[in-house]
This record gives sequence, C-alpha cells and structure tokens, in this order.
Amino acid sequence: MKRPIYILSFLVVLIISMSSCEKMFMKPNPETDNLSIYDEYWKLLDEKYAMWDNPDKKLDKEALHSYTRSLVNESLSQDSLFGVFNYIIQQLKDGHSWIDGGKNDNFSSMYDIELIGDRNYDEDLIDSLYLKNDYKTLGKRMKYKLLENGKVGYIEIRSWTDVYTAEEMDDVLNYFANTEGLIFDVRENGGGDPFMSTFVARHFADKEYYLGEERFKTGPGENDFSIQKLYNTPTSGVIYTKPVMVLTNRLCFSATTTFVYTLDPLPNVTFIGARTGGGSGSSADDYLANGWHWQMSTSEFIDRNGLHLDNGFDPDIAVALDTNDRSQDEIIERAIHEITGI
Repeated sequence: MKRPIYILSFLVVLIISMSSCEKMFMKPNPETDNLSIYDEYWKLLDEKYAMWDNPDKKLDKEALHSYTRSLVNESLSQDSLFGVFNYIIQQLKDGHSWIDGGKNDNFSSMYDIELIGDRNYDEDLIDSLYLKNDYKTLGKRMKYKLLENGKVGYIEIRSWTDVYTAEEMDDVLNYFANTEGLIFDVRENGGGDPFMSTFVARHFADKEYYLGEERFKTGPGENDFSIQKLYNTPTSGVIYTKPVMVLTNRLCFSATTTFVYTLDPLPNVTFIGARTGGGSGSSADDYLANGWHWQMSTSEFIDRNGLHLDNGFDPDIAVALDTNDRSQDEIIERAIHEITGI
C-alpha cells in the first residue's frame, strides 16, 4: 500500500531535478539596451555582410563603426537609435540590406535606389502608344506584341514572380519567329525569382558560356568566402539568336540584375536606357533581440570582366525618356531603330 507514496515521491524529485537542469541549460535573455542592440547588429554586419571590399561602394568599415557607435548611449530614444541604423544602411548603398522595426511601422530603413537618376519609364505612354488593346499575355506579368508591321517583337516583364513552362516560352518565341529582332523591356522590374529570370535568358544563346562568379560570405573572418563559378546553359527548346534589345532603368533590381548579367556576354544583345539598380547578391535575414527585423547581402556577383554589379549596370546605349514629349517612348524608338535601321 506504500508503493504509490514512493512513486509520488520519486516523481516529485524527478520534476525538481528536470527543472533544475532546464534552468542550468537555459540561455539568459538577450540584452536589449541600446548599446547591446547596436553591438549585436554590427557583429552581424562585420561577420556576414559580403561587400565591405566592393570597390564601387568605397566603404571604410572601421571609420563607419567608430562614428556610429560613438552616437549610441542609453539616453538615446528608439527613434534616434533607429536613425543610427538608417545611417549605416544608407552608407552600404545596397537595396538588399535593410532593417525595420517589426511591429513598429514607424521604423523602416532601406536604400532608395529610385532616388539616383530618373526613372525613364511611363507606363501610360507604353500602353497607349505601343501595347494598346491587342497584346498577348503570359501569366500575370508578361505582355507581348508584334510592332512595326511584324518586323519587331516586344516583350514586357515587370516582375519575375510568375512561373513559365518551357512549352509556354517556346510558344512566345515561335510567335516572333519572323521578326527581325526583339525588344525585351524589363524597366521597373524590381526582381522576384532569379531562377525564372535565368530560365528566360537561356532562350537567347546556342552554346554554354561563362558569366562570372558569386562570392559567398561563409564565416566571420574577412577572407571567409566561398566562390561559385557561374555558366549559362542554353535551353533545349526554342532559341532566339536574332538581335535582342534589353531596355533598362534604375528600378531594374535583384533578379533582373541576374537576367542582365546572364545576357550581357551575348553578341546579339544590346542594352538600352539607363543604369540599373543592382542588387546582385543573395541575402539572409533574422531579428535582433529587440524585435527589429534585418536583412543583408551575404554574397556578391562579379562578372566575367571583374565588374561588381551590385551598384548597377550601365547600358550600351544611354537614352533618356523625354517626359515632356507624349508622342513617343524614346527608349523603345531607339531599340526599334537598332533593329530595323529606320
């Protein structure tokens, strides 16, 4: 009759013991004072950010650290602390690196690539003068049409978020089989899935070629990188090797940069418009101890010529849109001229 008492006593001791062990191995709550949050974020940048030595950014890591940390103390308001973080983000000049306040919608910081240069894009102008009402579509993001009495093909993609099949892309390119050349308008395309942008780019070359390398930050040390050589392999489907004009502007970003550097080595491809926004690397994200959400670039693409593309890619032919002239899109018209000579 005493056995249940013994069992109960054993369970009590076991529970106490487990509770003690749990306390022993539990991590202490992370510090959320201003200096601790700053140091946590800077350590992440120091160990994970992949572009401290990007020559175009001209970053002085030690000077940036010394200056920004000197601004932080415990009397600083949360708004002012976030302002310090925002200053760091703006110095990185990297649209893939940002921080926001999570539940606090008042705190949001990102490098605004649109502020550098004109947009060189007018959707209403394109719709009214070129696409009109008789264009075809593929998915939600692609519009395409024959221009110049069938001499020129025009494809517009504003995002790489749709998924296209090989058969669908073959159908689109077969539609342009009798054209003299193709215009690929990716202005305002802020990115999406880089696999899909590469998938589309594979339809414009008939042999494999070298693109460049992606450098991944793999450890805390300054030289802790792994390097992946990148090549483009042609599709097994329809390949278009006639002249291709790719139209760009400042809001070409991320997966569109992938599309650009994949097509750049091809002799039949010409880029027309304005410098792109960049965004060449992969990124990682997480939360700081105070709940602020961060993201930063953890890799960087360097093309076959050694150019760092995170800050943008210059077109072969620079053309600006005249916002006072509603009779034409000068960038599309230059692309048509390059194809037809007219």
